[in-house]
Amino acid sequence: MHTRLYMDQSRIYLQPADADAIVLPLSLRDLLDAGLQNFPPTELALERAIALTEDALMPYVPALRAHPLEMLIADDGALAALPSLLGRDGNASLRLEIDDVERGFNQVARVAAGMPARAMGLPAQPQFVAALLVVRELMHHVGWKHLQLS
Repeated sequence: MHTRLYMDQSRIYLQPADADAIVLPLSLRDLLDAGLQNFPPTELALERAIALTEDALMPYVPALRAHPLEMLIADDGALAALPSLLGRDGNASLRLEIDDVERGFNQVARVAAGMPARAMGLPAQPQFVAALLVVRELMHHVGWKHLQLS
């Protein structure tokens, strides 16, 4: 079983295969407005966005954990750059492990700490940074081990 993640709507929502959608009180626009609109992001902006995401997510963690955590599926274009950031072919459906997502987010964090974005291969897309942060927090706090991009 899987849960689909939708981030290109007015609110981020998750659709478990066997239940009603869970709508988070958060959007990518909220994260951009809270400081991620500039590229590269600052360390403070990343920390603020993580806190905002955690605050929005935590009340829903028990409800999300009540569903199978086999796979989180993200179809939104905001994460389209993730496969190439990780050195993977992104032409077809791609299954990533939680460690892959963490590795991608760590590259964002290194750029926020001063590493040149070009050296890391990080796309200069604030929406990508916001979407990757959301996926990382979801996988970390809820417990999904796999992310499928399609």
